[in-house]
Amino acid sequence: MSQQLRAVIIDDETNAREALTNLLKLICPEVEICGEAKNADLGIELIKKERPNLIFLDIQMPGKSGFEMLSSFEKVDFGVIFTTAYQEYAIRAFRFSAIDYLLKPIDPEELQTAVERFKSKVGSVNPQQLQILQEQIETTPSLRLVQRKKNDNQRIALPTAEGIHFVQMTEIIQCESLGSYTKFHLVKGPAIVVSRLLKEYEEILDNYYFFRVHQSNIINLEHIKRYVKGDGGQVWMSDNTEIEVSRRRKDEFLSLLSDFYVNSGKLK
Repeated sequence: MSQQLRAVIIDDETNAREALTNLLKLICPEVEICGEAKNADLGIELIKKERPNLIFLDIQMPGKSGFEMLSSFEKVDFGVIFTTAYQEYAIRAFRFSAIDYLLKPIDPEELQTAVERFKSKVGSVNPQQLQILQEQIETTPSLRLVQRKKNDNQRIALPTAEGIHFVQMTEIIQCESLGSYTKFHLVKGPAIVVSRLLKEYEEILDNYYFFRVHQSNIINLEHIKRYVKGDGGQVWMSDNTEIEVSRRRKDEFLSLLSDFYVNSGKLK
């Protein structure tokens, strides 16, 4: 027998609430909708009254935003799946924080996957995840930044089978492809292996000083000790590993490396 989940939907659009309710009845009958709310204040009352396992929450609503609503709870002891009309840059933000989201109009398969993922971990959202998500959305006002952001003070959430690791970007030396997994090599402690493709992290890290030098490696430019010229060349990293630079990526890499040194003040 499948596990029964109690859920609420908080969204200012009536059509969006109805569409999601109908999809859940059809695709996820184990999810019982025990209430709906059209704004954050009503959502707070509904959550306190019904104490659901899971909420489907819109980010942008009149009055309080979804973030402001969540911040009113001393402890977020329920799961959250955000529903949003945001596009590419916000998707990067959700991946950064490892929080589930559904793009409107909601795709049935993605809804089913999100619910199954929640059931497999059955837990609340970590406050650090919400903070990372909010920081990313608020500091990325356009689809693609003209200038890359420095890695300083930025954290990324890395979901593993054991739980979520919160890692400072400056601590990441490189990301290595292991088939359908990505291995994060860190300055301190053991490497972290995440069940996501390297391609996903290439997109997530695109606005920072990380670069995919080869189909198997994304490197943190802060941790380059030296570059050795060659057909594509090689980089020596701070942990003394040597990584090949693909010939077709060489020019773009050297251009970004120059940009990094200029903007970081390390160019002498």
